[in-house]
Amino acid sequence: MLDLIIIGAGPYGISVAAHAAAKKLSYKLFGYPMDFWKNQMPQNMYIRTPHDLVSFSDPEGEYTIQLFAKETNTDLESPLPRTVFVRYAFWFVERAGIQFTSELVRNVSYNGSFYTITAESGDKLEAKNVVIATGVKDFQFIPSLYSELPESYVSHTLGYTSFDEFRDKYVVVVGSGQSAWEAAALLYQAKSKVKLLYRKKRHVYGGSRIGELILRRIGDFFYKLPRPLKRLLWKAGSVTVPIARFLKPLVEEKVPVFANITINQVRVVNNKVQLKFTNGDETYADHIIVASGFKIDIDKLPFVEDHLKKQIVREEENGAFPKLNQNFESNLKGLFFAGPLSAHSHGPTFRFILGLGKASKTIIRSITKQEES
Repeated sequence: MLDLIIIGAGPYGISVAAHAAAKKLSYKLFGYPMDFWKNQMPQNMYIRTPHDLVSFSDPEGEYTIQLFAKETNTDLESPLPRTVFVRYAFWFVERAGIQFTSELVRNVSYNGSFYTITAESGDKLEAKNVVIATGVKDFQFIPSLYSELPESYVSHTLGYTSFDEFRDKYVVVVGSGQSAWEAAALLYQAKSKVKLLYRKKRHVYGGSRIGELILRRIGDFFYKLPRPLKRLLWKAGSVTVPIARFLKPLVEEKVPVFANITINQVRVVNNKVQLKFTNGDETYADHIIVASGFKIDIDKLPFVEDHLKKQIVREEENGAFPKLNQNFESNLKGLFFAGPLSAHSHGPTFRFILGLGKASKTIIRSITKQEES
């Protein structure tokens, strides 16, 4: 029986594995390595976090992006290209001695004593502990207004590594956040005839280094805050999510941007998508790209069996999130969550790379103490 199975081979899963390996825990890390970053996002775009804050976590803090840059003669810059970030991830994996099991998990079950994992291959493994660190891929959200359109006319921003297919096409991007601005910028570069529409009265640029440091620090104490203050911080974070400043020159004065626009009808007319607005105006496009982000919901995890989902206690304010203790552990002994699924209990820090160190150190420390007791 393994000490630990980690589901998700992105930054959180890799960092948890680095700490597990250093503690000599027996583990398996399941998932396609860095798939979300490598194969689900445009590679000619940047990481929003300043480059000196994107290092993965190992116990000694040794395998930093600065050491990677020195050993590989790589110039670091902010904003950091995603291709450099992905290269750093695989360098970290090699230096930390992490082993991947490059397949997905089909099913996770629990008998009250240990967990049984069924892999894509059909192999079954047992483990005392499971860390779910699968990110947001399973939670992409498209509003119902667009859900009836054929897929050839509407899509989510997730999954595009290039927008070249939209060259000379009329494309409307709907959204006011980071992914909307990225899509608009890359569509413009791909020579698409792109417009950007959103409901808010204005957009907000942010992402300063000081702001990122504050966000990382919030992860150290958020769990212990009084519930009303947690609600206030979450409300503030959901109302205004700043756009990285590096996108400003890539969008403004290049892409037509329309604020305070509400779309109340979309339909296909003569092989075009017609968008009607509440103010009576309308526009047409060959395709709509919806930058509506992700809605975390533990019930959407495809590999956790229904019986197990029903046993997991949820957060009172938002039943889509698991309620976690200070060690990122659910009410089920040995079932941990890292990354965005832990964010309601531990704060907005864990929606981003900034939470890697806190989460991985805390989880492995808790598992190690249980092994020793």
